[in-house]
Amino acid sequence: MIGQLITKLFTGEASIYIARLRTAAAIYAAMALLALGMIGFLLGALFVWLAHRFGTVQTSIGFAIVCLVGILGLYVLLTIARRPPRQRAADRVQRDVASIASIAALSNMPLIFSTLRRRKSLVLLPVVGVAAWGLIRSLRGFRDRGL
Repeated sequence: MIGQLITKLFTGEASIYIARLRTAAAIYAAMALLALGMIGFLLGALFVWLAHRFGTVQTSIGFAIVCLVGILGLYVLLTIARRPPRQRAADRVQRDVASIASIAALSNMPLIFSTLRRRKSLVLLPVVGVAAWGLIRSLRGFRDRGL
């Protein structure tokens, strides 16, 4: 769009281009207002239909709960967006590292499976590890309950 404006400036047709942009902006603004009206009428119709079906008080409470959930969701999004850029960058790096690790693990699956086919005793290592971890967790929980 900016490239077109620069081209029109050089050819002398910038005023025509800006007039078209102004007309398009006015049409888009009118469409937005009509869309807001449409959404309002649809919500009103939904309210009337639900009020007829469930009762006005229950429908009002339902609409209030939906609005509360929407407000809470927007608050969470605002909190995420307000985080410092350094923290967002750290989160992005963490996601990238996790993605790379999962890709590396998936790309090594044929090698792992071929090794397991040759040495079936290697399957016991993760099983023993999980069993030991579970035993430690259960003993720690048993010890904590006993005190």
